[in-house]
Amino acid sequence: MRFILSCLMLLAMLWSGALLWFVETMPRESAPASMKTEAIVVLTGGQGRVEHGLEMLAQGAAPLLYITGVGEHVTTEQILEEHASPSARGTIYHADVDIVLDHVARSTVSNADQSAAFLHARGIKTIRLITANYHMKRSMHEFKTAIPEITILADAVFPEDFKRDEWWQHPNTRRLVFSEFYKYGAVVLRDWLKPSTAEKA
Repeated sequence: MRFILSCLMLLAMLWSGALLWFVETMPRESAPASMKTEAIVVLTGGQGRVEHGLEMLAQGAAPLLYITGVGEHVTTEQILEEHASPSARGTIYHADVDIVLDHVARSTVSNADQSAAFLHARGIKTIRLITANYHMKRSMHEFKTAIPEITILADAVFPEDFKRDEWWQHPNTRRLVFSEFYKYGAVVLRDWLKPSTAEKA
């Protein structure tokens, strides 16, 4: 019985440590526009992501913006009207830039897969990846799995209703932390258990 209790205590300590590591290693700041890449990739699904992507495009962080997971009937014009500031919109309209929308992806995995196909077709080797701070770790893992040869610059946004520093005190933030923690653990375990190329051969 004592052995079982000791094992349970050890597991609880490991779980707590992993959770604290997950929270503490969330991005704390965005990447400046001066850090250039060939393309900007925005994952839809949270506040501020598309807005930040458009702002980075307007500031010259990259000449191409790829937004993955857009609604089926959403157009580029709607994106600009609804998510770009007047100054950013004016700059984008008069700049030599490109905006491409992906209407297929509906999950982080498919975001990475659709982006991989697009980036390979364009021969792009460096990207700025934009998503929420709490979603970045899992997104980076999925993108590195789907496109291991591409250099990825993580550029997090910070939703106002996500209270990272007091996450345990706010129900919605607490729910997001646990949800992303378990999802991240699941994808790491998935890839750890996946047979290697050598084993398949």
